[in-house]
Amino acid sequence: MSFTQSAHNIQLVAGRILHANLKTADGNWVNSQIDLDQFIGNTDGWFMWDGRNFSGSATNIQLEGSFLTAELTKADGEKRDRQRIDLNDRIGNENGQLVYV
Repeated sequence: MSFTQSAHNIQLVAGRILHANLKTADGNWVNSQIDLDQFIGNTDGWFMWDGRNFSGSATNIQLEGSFLTAELTKADGEKRDRQRIDLNDRIGNENGQLVYV
């Protein structure tokens, strides 16, 4: 299940930390966070799952709904037009914890 279906107050902190209040199995709400730099990289100006440290080569990082957006640096040093990746594709809620799936 996508994390946004059981989350509120979703925020991006320091351009890489996803923070949200998540619903647990028993219906309570708890805070959780996950460092997106541990799971998302930049390959020639494109977001890539199973990579690392996208934020080291990104500017104007924003969260737009479930989409992480940024301008990413290509291998030649130029910036690629604004890119986006849907966090719902690989970030989930496991009993109140944001997890990479």
